[in-house]
Amino acid sequence: MKVANGNDKLGKGCLVVSRPVGDTCPNSCAFLGNGCYAENTEKIYPGVRPAGMQNLITERGRVRSMILDAMRQGKSIRWHERGDWFLNGQLDTDYVSNVMWACESIVNEGKILPDMWFYTHIYDSRLVAMEKYMNVYASIHNAEDKSAAIAAGFKLFAWCDSDEKVATKRPRNKAKADAWRKALPKLVVIDDTKYITCPEIRRGRGVVTCTPTKGSVSCDLCVRGLANVLFPSH
Repeated sequence: MKVANGNDKLGKGCLVVSRPVGDTCPNSCAFLGNGCYAENTEKIYPGVRPAGMQNLITERGRVRSMILDAMRQGKSIRWHERGDWFLNGQLDTDYVSNVMWACESIVNEGKILPDMWFYTHIYDSRLVAMEKYMNVYASIHNAEDKSAAIAAGFKLFAWCDSDEKVATKRPRNKAKADAWRKALPKLVVIDDTKYITCPEIRRGRGVVTCTPTKGSVSCDLCVRGLANVLFPSH
């Protein structure tokens, strides 16, 4: 499988799996064609999309090898920094099965899987089943999304404040962005559910990273599925 070695937000303590944006995303995704950072990344960097395309066809042995490699390096795995679990408008069941088989085969050998996590706009119970091996977050934008995710069995939620109900979009000006961060709440309650504001967004890049990285504080909130998370519009 094609993987990357972390980045400035995720930190260097993880391997990153990505897939092509759009081809693997549901049409219902609120970000698709509407400011999606992953979509913009593909446009800015010509080599990014072809790299993601390499993960459209997977073999369970290659998935297993990738996970074992992460274990050897002592790293976690961030599934789908770009892209999702769809292919051609429906759940990529072959892909899901390959990942599940790889995880199960490693566990059956008595080994401990690395921390793994993903966010998805696909509210499907077959993805919820993956929480046996990794932390599964439903990316939601409103109460309707949340209800659909709950109906599918999701237990962890990543609330994307695309409607700017919690805070306005982060300003581009550095001084204003710093003031914006300071004004962000650490904890919010939406629809009777608690969400922790993403520490990396609230405190700033380089100060906090998702995974252990020299010179920054390791968050681990989503990596270990510790709580629901709020992503302010940024």
